[in-house]
Amino acid sequence: MNKTFKILAAAAAVLAFASSAANAKTILRFGTDVSVQNTQGQGAKHFAELVKERSKGNIEIKVYFDSTLGNTMSLISGARGGTLDIAMVGSSNVSGLAPQLAVLDIPFIFKDKAHAYRALDGEVGQKLMATLEDKNLKGLAFFENGFRNITNSKKPIVEPDDVKGLKIRVPQSSMLVETFKALGANPVPMAFGELYTAMETGAIDAQDHPISTLYAGKFYEIQKYLSMTRHAYTAVTVIMNKKKFDKLSADDQKLLLDCAHESAAFQRDLNSKQEDTMIEEMKKTGIQVNDNVDASAFVDKTKDVRKIFTDQNGDEFVKAIDALRDAK
Repeated sequence: MNKTFKILAAAAAVLAFASSAANAKTILRFGTDVSVQNTQGQGAKHFAELVKERSKGNIEIKVYFDSTLGNTMSLISGARGGTLDIAMVGSSNVSGLAPQLAVLDIPFIFKDKAHAYRALDGEVGQKLMATLEDKNLKGLAFFENGFRNITNSKKPIVEPDDVKGLKIRVPQSSMLVETFKALGANPVPMAFGELYTAMETGAIDAQDHPISTLYAGKFYEIQKYLSMTRHAYTAVTVIMNKKKFDKLSADDQKLLLDCAHESAAFQRDLNSKQEDTMIEEMKKTGIQVNDNVDASAFVDKTKDVRKIFTDQNGDEFVKAIDALRDAK
């Protein structure tokens, strides 16, 4: 009887262990500096929901918005070090680690959004993400911020001379710094979380962001003019601690990548659909919007920025992106 009891007890223990292992849940912390109202925030939320659904609850992603887990650079550092599992940051913010990513910030390198998507979702995007791997980061997907436009408190911007002398906030992007130097502005690298106050106090005259970010950030409350310069396209990287990613099963790795790419498509579509509505809503607050920008003059004034990139990083990525310009 005692022997039978021991056998049954052992069997029960094995079953309990197996059940526990089967029910083990992977929890991933995802940090971003944008709000949940931002289209990027909506994309992150969609990603978490997809992963939970597809994994049948075995993988749960907890998203922390509004710089709850730190500013942009802290998020990158946390993802590299493993104190954070996933981060969502503008590609320009990781170009300090992987300089080739700065190719995405070259002014006017993308003809339109379709051109950007062909590059980011194909071999170019894969190779760019791969440059992060020796920094212990795994690129999951490219979301988007979109084409950048300038707001300022001084005057409408129609031609390059209108940018001269403006104190303009830029992200940690060498290409955007060089772009505004070429235009005669005074670029000031600054964390996104500090920007509103800097503009409110007059420490900064201007900033450049795509429509969704400046709308979500309520910059129209403290800026008088929005000029549709569309001078650069900003991709957003969803990056993961590589050691954490490598520890996942092959099936779970594929699941994460698939869900990230599907969420990127969701977020981009949402972003494009909302831009016109956001512009109209901002107009109601009194901000003056001008779309009569002399684009060709801006292209000519900033053409040497491309050479700055190729001198430092070669022309492989520039040529690859150019080759996709008019592809179908």
